[in-house]
Amino acid sequence: MSRRRKDEHIAIAKIAKIRKNDFSHIRFIHHSIPSLSLKDIDLSTSFLGHKFNYPFYINAMTGGAKKGDKINAKLAILAQHFGLPLFVGSQSLAFKNKESRLAFETLRFNFPDLFIVANINPNFTAEMASDAVEILGANALAIHVNSVQELVMGEGDRDFTKWKDNIANILKTVKVPVIVKEVGYGMHEPTLLLLQELGVKHIDISGMGGINFSLIELKRQKKKDSPLLDFGISTVDALLLARNYPSFEVLASGGINNASSIIKSLAMGAKAAGMAKYFLDLCNLPVPEMIKKVDELIIDLKKILVLLNVKSVRELNLDHLMFDL
Repeated sequence: MSRRRKDEHIAIAKIAKIRKNDFSHIRFIHHSIPSLSLKDIDLSTSFLGHKFNYPFYINAMTGGAKKGDKINAKLAILAQHFGLPLFVGSQSLAFKNKESRLAFETLRFNFPDLFIVANINPNFTAEMASDAVEILGANALAIHVNSVQELVMGEGDRDFTKWKDNIANILKTVKVPVIVKEVGYGMHEPTLLLLQELGVKHIDISGMGGINFSLIELKRQKKKDSPLLDFGISTVDALLLARNYPSFEVLASGGINNASSIIKSLAMGAKAAGMAKYFLDLCNLPVPEMIKKVDELIIDLKKILVLLNVKSVRELNLDHLMFDL
């Protein structure tokens, strides 16, 4: 992926409108007479072998290009303040451009204690995957599977014959937790079955409902439609499917942009929820204002749990939701 294309993705994503998605068809079953205090609420959760104070993370967006590096630096400040995991964008450029590689290395140097998740595509060999982790001193590695996006892109990948074997080899080689993540198209049952067979333990089902990279690519190409827009399932549907595969530690993203959708995702089985557009929009603000907004999000999460009469996010389940799908 070129530095220019990454900057174009950021520019288009910033102005992209968030549409209603399947989360709007789910309502909470609240307690009119709750028995909790806001100070009683425990939002902590564990995933990728680590305990975090809050059940959300900064999802992969960018990196390796000038605009993206500035955004990552700002997001890293926010992540460090709240102890949130930071998923960086694809590191492909770091293997083509020394300046991009240095930018990723600098991110770790400036934030030595930050939980950083490296990010590669399945064309990477096991050796390249290990190098990607080393560049960032990463705590975990994400392999993004974005076949729909690649095929929509005029200059995207056309050969996926090595993806399965590469994922299997990376799982055997890399020493940190490995998560396979979609990028907004969701994971259908055939994908979940294959990942289970490969021995994948961590997945981000990342369904439809948030920013649509196919639409971003069409906008870049000045096109209006593509038959590939018919692919994808919602985050809600993907989460419900993943419940049939208890061997996975499931993360959720795609259309998650507020406290309500975070809690709904957790109730459907996710260990944590990832947001990209939410945090990208925050980057327009000074850091103190960014912190204030996330503080408000945390308070909203606690308020929802009080109304559900649930003290801990670990207690959430489908019994707390009412579906109108």
